Order: sequence, then structure tokens, then C-alpha cells
Amino acid sequence: MQKLTGFILGFTATAAWGSFYIAGRWLFGEEGGNLNSWLFNFLRFGMAAAALSPLLLFPGNRQLVKKALLSDWKRFLLISLVGIVMESVLIFCSLNYTTAARSSLMANCSPIATVILAFLLLKQKTPKWGILGMFIGFGGIILAGFAPGGDIYADTGLRTLIGDGMALGSGFCWAFFTVYGADVSKKYGGPVCMFVGFLFGTILMIPALFFTVQAADWQAFKPRLWAGTVYTGVVTLAWANACWYAALRYLKPGVLGAFGYLSAAITFTLSLIVLKEKFSVMFILAIALILGGMSLMMSNPAKNQKRLE
Repeated sequence: MQKLTGFILGFTATAAWGSFYIAGRWLFGEEGGNLNSWLFNFLRFGMAAAALSPLLLFPGNRQLVKKALLSDWKRFLLISLVGIVMESVLIFCSLNYTTAARSSLMANCSPIATVILAFLLLKQKTPKWGILGMFIGFGGIILAGFAPGGDIYADTGLRTLIGDGMALGSGFCWAFFTVYGADVSKKYGGPVCMFVGFLFGTILMIPALFFTVQAADWQAFKPRLWAGTVYTGVVTLAWANACWYAALRYLKPGVLGAFGYLSAAITFTLSLIVLKEKFSVMFILAIALILGGMSLMMSNPAKNQKRLE
């Protein structure tokens, strides 16, 4: 029963993450181009922090948050800037240039970026099979960049490549968050870290609002856009992370990590059904190469988890 609970929680988190790309394109659609990404993400981070604030009802969590803010604020500031603010802005902006499936594919290449950053920042070595998987996955990224495919909103050519590059950059930002934030995650626990991270992310967005947001940007938030903001803030940020870390109570990290493969698959499926996206044979081959490369890199999850810790 405990394992089943863990699987349900893991799948719920993964499905929520995968739905972000679909919700972003369907809820915002062509109006997304008029939406100020800085204001949008400021509201999302604030909603996510508010959704996780009930953690403060427990005295133990309040002490952990206080300790994190006093002892490790510099580290939280950096990982929030890169892993939350930059990652979210890049992934949302990418949806204005490329398809939901392509954006998801590029962003979910973060395990490849994690191997690279783990070596550069932590001097962690990767087995030969892991390096092979990294090159196979990188080859898939290159192939996907030249593969045709689009939906009712997307353009082609340079515009699509710009969006792909933004999504790929968001994957590197998330990889940095994973590698550089591994110590504080172990020290304070996932939910507390995410609450502090979203809190810092919200604060970091405030200076940018003075230079990037005008009255017209607030007026652009029609009911449908507010619905998208609430959904992506509460569900794909706060709820998804809460379910993910709750699943760690029932499943080993290596087992739970396998759910990451579902995110791209869920996005592809929903892209076909909801957004009517079309995929070429070349793009499907690119997906297979990237997922195959990631499988090689993560085929020994217990050992990989040990290295990250």
C-alpha cells in the first residue's frame, strides 16, 4: 500500500510538471505574447510560496526556515536566482517561440546538464556508460533542433530555434539548482527548501518589476490568463513539488527518479490531443535518442544518488 501511495504521488507530480507546457500554450495561446513574463512569474512564485506557507504551522518547520534564512541565505539566493527565476522565465518565454513538445524536450534534458555541472562544480566523475549516454542525448538535442514540427501557434526556422535555446537554457538552470542545492536540500528537507526558494524568487523579481512592468501589463491579465497563472503557480510549482517530496517517504529516490521519463511522454501525448501538434519521423527519432541517452546516464540510480549526496 505504501509503494502504491508513492507511485500515485510521483505520477501526480510528474503529470503536473508535464502539463505546464500544455497549460501554458492552451490557457495563454496567442495572448501569451502580450503577457509580461516578469509579472507572470512574480505572481506564480508568490502563489507557490503562499500555497506552501501552511508548512509554517509546524514549529519544527518554522525553525528550519529561520535557520535557512540566517545561515544559508547566500546559497538560497543564488539557487533561487538561477534555478527558480531564470529557469521559469526562460521556459515560459520559450513557449512564445517554439512548440510545447519541443520546449518540454529541451528543458527535460537537465540530466545531461547535471552531469556536466556536477563535474565542473563538484568534480564528480561519470562512468563511461554515463558519458556515452550524454553524447547520445546531446546528439538527439541537435537532431531535434533541425527536425520539422509545429502547432497552431508556432513559427518555424530561426524563431523556433530561439525558443528551443531558451528551453535548453532552462534545463541547465534546473541542473544548477539540483547540483548546487543538493546540500541544503539534504539539510533542510525538500518542502522547506522549496518554500524558501519561492520566497526568495518572489523577492528577487520585485526590482525587475519596476523596470519591466507597466499598467497595461496588469490590464492584459484577463480571467483566462489569471486562471493560467493560478494553475501554473499552485499546481505545477507548489503542488507538484509537495507531491514529489511526499513520495520520497514511500519510494527510494532512485525509483522515484524514473518518473522523470514520464514528463516528456505526457507532454507529447497531450500536445497531440490538446494542441494538435504534429511530429516528424526525425523528431520522434530525436526523442528516442534523448530518452535513450538519459536512460544510460541514470541506469544505476542508486550510485548516481550517492554521488549527488
